[in-house]
Amino acid sequence: MAKRSKKKIVLLALLAGVVLLTGLLVRGYLKYREFRENPAKIIEAIPEGTNIVLGEVRHTAVREGRKEWVLEASSAQYSESSKEAVFNDVKVTFFLENGDRIHLEGQKGTINTASNDMQVAGNVRIDKDDQTLLTEKIDYNHETRYITSPSEVLITGRNFDLRADTMRVDLATETAFFTGAVEGKIDAANQLRL
Repeated sequence: MAKRSKKKIVLLALLAGVVLLTGLLVRGYLKYREFRENPAKIIEAIPEGTNIVLGEVRHTAVREGRKEWVLEASSAQYSESSKEAVFNDVKVTFFLENGDRIHLEGQKGTINTASNDMQVAGNVRIDKDDQTLLTEKIDYNHETRYITSPSEVLITGRNFDLRADTMRVDLATETAFFTGAVEGKIDAANQLRL
């Protein structure tokens, strides 16, 4: 009889272990699906004060159901305490309301994860259609959708060249403002477009 009780106890323990393991696997799979469907939840799951390093990063900013920009980078370092992510080899695509896209790339980038404001520095290049902008640093304000450059910019296009000390672009209205020593050559037949 004692032998039978021991056998029953072992079978019950084994069954409890299988049920527990199955529960853990199901929970793990559900968390995997949650993170896969919404990668931003990974950041929320990180304990406060934690720093992490990631490779091959892609981040999408969406406002009111509309994609505003996508950032891709070769690597990123995230600091929970400063709410900041630092990226290497940054590429950002901005989506305009009319369907056009602006492509930006630079060596280093920083995003404030609370506001989605970003800075890109080091051989910054912005391309739209046949126009190219070169500068050393840009700032992007997510709330206003302004791109600004506090350093000299050079813009070239099919029929023009433009140089300015600083620049601000309003992505919502597709309007650019240049300040400082603004110089340029423009073919009269060419219409400048952002």
